[in-house]
Amino acid sequence: MKRMINRGFRWAVLWLALISWQHAIAQPLTLAQALQQAQTNRLELTNQRLQTEITASDEARRRATWQPQFNAGGDFRWNTQIQRNIIKNAPFANGQDVVLRFGTPFNNVLNVQAEQKVYDAQSRIDRSINRLNVESQQAELEKLAVDVRQQVTEAYYQAVFNREKQRLSTQARVRAQGYLEQAQTRFRAGTLLESELDRFSLDLSNAELTSRNDQRDYSLSLENLRYRLNTAQPVEPADSLEALFADFQAQEQATGNRPELRQEELTRQVNELSQRREQARLAPVVTAYGAYFAQQFSDSFNPFQGGTWFPYNYLGVRINVPLYDGRQTRLNRQDYVRRVQISENTLKRLKNDFDYELKSARNTLEQARENLTESRKNIGQAQTILAVDRVRFDARTLLLADFRNSEYSLQQAENNYLRAVYDVLLGQLQVRKALGSL
Repeated sequence: MKRMINRGFRWAVLWLALISWQHAIAQPLTLAQALQQAQTNRLELTNQRLQTEITASDEARRRATWQPQFNAGGDFRWNTQIQRNIIKNAPFANGQDVVLRFGTPFNNVLNVQAEQKVYDAQSRIDRSINRLNVESQQAELEKLAVDVRQQVTEAYYQAVFNREKQRLSTQARVRAQGYLEQAQTRFRAGTLLESELDRFSLDLSNAELTSRNDQRDYSLSLENLRYRLNTAQPVEPADSLEALFADFQAQEQATGNRPELRQEELTRQVNELSQRREQARLAPVVTAYGAYFAQQFSDSFNPFQGGTWFPYNYLGVRINVPLYDGRQTRLNRQDYVRRVQISENTLKRLKNDFDYELKSARNTLEQARENLTESRKNIGQAQTILAVDRVRFDARTLLLADFRNSEYSLQQAENNYLRAVYDVLLGQLQVRKALGSL
């Protein structure tokens, strides 16, 4: 029995040293600080912000196509053998065929060309599509941010819950240690049976086992919180469960718009605009253009030789009118009509899912609140009963089994109350997510 007590004492010292070491190096964080740190550290949020910026640059690229497009070029040619041409039945050669060579050995050309779009029916639609794509990426960013906030909040609640649970198990272990010491005194005085003393020793051993398990759970929950924050530094919650509960109760539950609904609505609008864009493909495209050339003819390569350069230039308007594209436009428009229908059906399904999610979350929250009210009553009654039974037990008017049952009832009531507060917090979190206000 002494070995059991000594072993339990060593375990207690070891766990207390571990807790002290963790607290010495861990960074205390409130829930608000944890959420802020996660928004900064989570890589998926950083990647989505970059993706939003990439999508936003599509509009800049579209506008760039409407800027004048200038090109400059040069062509330096050495005709090693000048091409020959034939004049059939040349009248100035008595009807005979005449072979002539035109040109010079060196033919150099410098040019500058410019184009400017004048009309393109697709451009305005592309601008609207680009704007909707940016809003869709922003909605995706908001959706990821909501998921991250929920993950971090749940991890934070779990850490606080396990810390409070570990605190209760530590108190139970201390009580069991005290009861065992009193039982040993009574055993030495001859007023307690050895079998009853062994039961007190067993209670202490079970309390130590529970305390160790709760400490492991707390350590794992701290590691989970650190992982959700994407930080290498150990962290620990600075808020208590009661403080979190009071803070959440004080917050106003506003109804927002789920980012999933907004994202699907944007997808539907993009598909509608894509139908119009396919139709606009059949509209004329008008482009103004111009060019300036300087051409040199010379018997030797000398770009600076005077009198050998001959300029010419032109201006024009090009109109491109599609006449037949193999029914591609019609087929593409039909596909986008179907995609619009898919988006509308998806919107209906999401609304039904979110309505059910809200009802389910509210029912769960209501049940958790009822359990919290009942557990508050139970813990008060259990404390009163244990206090009375402790006096009766010390006065030897209450059996050990009955006293142990009263103590166990208090422990159960404390754990039930702790679980009820935790369940209410999770229920409120689920309701806020369902409302789109997380």
